[in-house]
Amino acid sequence: MTLIRSTYSGRLSTLQRQSARTAERMAEVQRAAVTGLRVERPSDDPGLTTRIHNLREVKADQDVYQQNASWSDGILARADGALQGLAANLAQARELAVQMSSEQFSVDQRIDAAITAESIFERALEHANAQFGGRFIFAGEAYDAEAYDAAGVYQGDNGEPEVPVAEGLDVASGFDGSDLLQGTGDIIAAFGNLVTNLLTGVSDNVRGSLDDIDAAIDQLTEAQAVVGGEMLTVLDAMDLATALDAELTNELSSATEVDAAQAYSDLFFYQQSYEAALGVTIQARSNLLFSRM
Repeated sequence: MTLIRSTYSGRLSTLQRQSARTAERMAEVQRAAVTGLRVERPSDDPGLTTRIHNLREVKADQDVYQQNASWSDGILARADGALQGLAANLAQARELAVQMSSEQFSVDQRIDAAITAESIFERALEHANAQFGGRFIFAGEAYDAEAYDAAGVYQGDNGEPEVPVAEGLDVASGFDGSDLLQGTGDIIAAFGNLVTNLLTGVSDNVRGSLDDIDAAIDQLTEAQAVVGGEMLTVLDAMDLATALDAELTNELSSATEVDAAQAYSDLFFYQQSYEAALGVTIQARSNLLFSRM
């Protein structure tokens, strides 16, 4: 009888351990089915928890990149609009210079035309002092103040503000106006020179303004190419950040969430297994008691 009791006792212990493991696994599956989460605590799966943390950090970076790209896109769109305005101003200035170079106009008429040139100059300075979000976009990193004073003198600095829009990629969030607008062809000076030459009343002087204006037009073309290139970079960065964000969202979902249908199927399986294990354990306990009689 001792041998029989020992056999039943060992079998019962084994069954109880199996039932306990089944109950533990059933509780885990039940928690996953109810919460919809694969991992609730770091201790649930340390390796997966580290991966989830890394994914969330990278996703947070993409959110920042998207915000920066959107911000820069607004600045660049404003800069592009300002350059278009300057292009219109230069066209007006050139037309006036060609007209007043003609000998059919008198000295007084040329002097009077300086008023029109001053008006064009003022409108050009408004474009050169374009703002976005309270920042003067052609003032370099000194964007809290106007890029140019009323005389067309540059007040900004030589900084080139940038913001990151992807890993290792920065785009412009402002420009050094003394370089972009006053490089080899000084756009700002071209307007001022036209005013000065008109005030002399001399046709040859006014005609000389055309060289300045043509050089300014070339400079403006270069500036538009620079801004346009930055705009294309921003659009590419926005597309990249959006695609990566969607991919990371899917990865996070796969890492943190469970398949609801599979979870409930597993729960049903473990419930059945647990009930079966309980039945066997109860039968084994009864056999052990009977063996001791």
